[in-house]
Amino acid sequence: VNEQGEPLAEAIVAAMMEGFDKPFQQAKTNKRGEWTMENLADGKWKFYFGGVEGLEEKAVDVAVGGTGTVKVPEVKLGKPVDHNALVNSELQRAAEMMQTRQPSEARKIYEGLLVKYPEVPADFQGQLHGAVAQTYAAENNATQALVHLKQAVALDPSNTDIQLVYGEMLIQSGDRAGGEKILLAMDIEGVKDPLPYMNVIIGMINEQKSEEALALLGKLMTKFPNETSLYYYRGRANLAAKNLPEARADLEKFVAGAPPDARELDDAKKILEQLKDVK
Repeated sequence: VNEQGEPLAEAIVAAMMEGFDKPFQQAKTNKRGEWTMENLADGKWKFYFGGVEGLEEKAVDVAVGGTGTVKVPEVKLGKPVDHNALVNSELQRAAEMMQTRQPSEARKIYEGLLVKYPEVPADFQGQLHGAVAQTYAAENNATQALVHLKQAVALDPSNTDIQLVYGEMLIQSGDRAGGEKILLAMDIEGVKDPLPYMNVIIGMINEQKSEEALALLGKLMTKFPNETSLYYYRGRANLAAKNLPEARADLEKFVAGAPPDARELDDAKKILEQLKDVK
């Protein structure tokens, strides 16, 4: 029947048994929308209904066995649904929930999309898991956020944004080795934000790996030439490497270009005071 409950004549019904890739039987509905099939073997079957112009196909699972007679529930064929439009509408609604600080409500939407559209491409599933992770992060639930970020990276390994967040959160949660492994394996050219690398650089400096820190900073500064904070961290790395003139030059550039509320500003000024006689 159609959405109004009216019988559909000449609709095509195809029966496919589980484990096979071709229909076993086909039939057409009569004027009352009825159809019959005979000699179906016992087992699990999927019946496909369609062939009506302007109406979307539908599939129904049916178990055949025992009496040999199976009654399939009434099937309604409706107009095709624009799933992309529905998904985009739901994503917009979830984004609005996040903006109004309702992460749990946003999470319900994202999780609902994962359940409703399991057939979507893996990269989109990964993005949804990444979005779920953001809702947990907004609630300071790093444990659950990391669970979904791990799934997101597995589903969409080429998504540098998700990898960046995953690596940063691993470091913040205490797994510095795991986070650094992810961040250092990434191609800097694909990175959109250098800030997650700051903890990696600080760790390198503290472990007296100043040359490694300088090498990483060189790549980041090539990619992000206008990121003033990188001069501060390169100044610190040069200081650790005993490159005092270079450290002073970098810190002076940072102080000259940093915003007044930059958290590193006071420390940079203190170091410069200590380096005032360096030439």
